[in-house]
Amino acid sequence: MQSFMKRLIQHRDQLSQLEKQVLDYIIRYPEKLVHLKLEEAAKEMYVSTATISRTCKRLGFEGFQDFKLQLHLNIRDDVQVGNRGISDSLSYHLNRYEKDIQEVLNRVDEDKLNNAVAMLVQARHVEWFGMGHSYSVCWDASKKLLMLGKSSMARMDWDDLRSAALNVKKDDLAIFVSYSGETLLILEYAHILKSRGIPILSIVGTPSNQLSELSDFVFYTPIEHCYIGDVDMCSRAPFQIFLDLLLVRACHAPDFVEGK
Repeated sequence: MQSFMKRLIQHRDQLSQLEKQVLDYIIRYPEKLVHLKLEEAAKEMYVSTATISRTCKRLGFEGFQDFKLQLHLNIRDDVQVGNRGISDSLSYHLNRYEKDIQEVLNRVDEDKLNNAVAMLVQARHVEWFGMGHSYSVCWDASKKLLMLGKSSMARMDWDDLRSAALNVKKDDLAIFVSYSGETLLILEYAHILKSRGIPILSIVGTPSNQLSELSDFVFYTPIEHCYIGDVDMCSRAPFQIFLDLLLVRACHAPDFVEGK
C-alpha cells in the first residue's frame, strides 16, 4: 500500500489545485473512497465528477473505476499482511516458504512421478533413510504407507539405519530424504545399498550431490538455505508435498499393496 501511495504522490506537482485536493482526499481516506460511487466521491471532495475522473487519468489510470479497482486490491493485500502482523523479518521467511512451495509444485513432472510410483509399487517393503529434520518427513510418509497397507519402516537410530541397509532385500526399496545429499552417514548407507543392488529413490534439496549419483531415481527441488545461529531452518515441506503426491498416485495403482 505504501508503494502504491508513493506512486500517486509522485504526480502531485503535475496536478492543478483542485486535482491536488482530490489526491489529498485519496491519501487521507483510501478505505472510505473505495466504497464510494463517483457522484458520492465528488460530494465528499467538493469537486466535480469530471475533476475526479481527470485526476485519476493524470495519476495513470483509465478512470475512476480503474483507480478504485487498483486501490481496492492494494488495500486488500495490505489488510491481509496487517492481519498477520508481519514485520520485515517475518515477511522474508514467509516469502522464503512460499518460494520453496512454488518450486516443488513447478517441478512435479507426471512422467517422472509415474516412474517413482512404479518403484514404490514393485517394492515388497520400503525402508526410509533420513536424519535430523529430514527424519520427520520419513516418519510421516512411512506411517501413511503403513496405513495404506504397504510394509514400511523409518528408523531414527544410526546403528539401526546401518543394520537396515545391510539387511533389506533386493525386492525392497530404499527412499532417502536429504536436504544436502552430502551427509556422511547417509552416504555410507547409500553406498552399502548400492553395493547390494537395492533400488534407491532420493529426494534432495540441493543439486549435484553425491547421494544423487548413487540413486536410481532423484527428485530435486530447490530449498532456500537458512540458518539462525547453528539451527537449520530450511523447510522440508517441499519434500513432504512431493511424497504426498507420490503416495496419492501410488495408492490408485494396480497391485500397490501386493507389489510384483
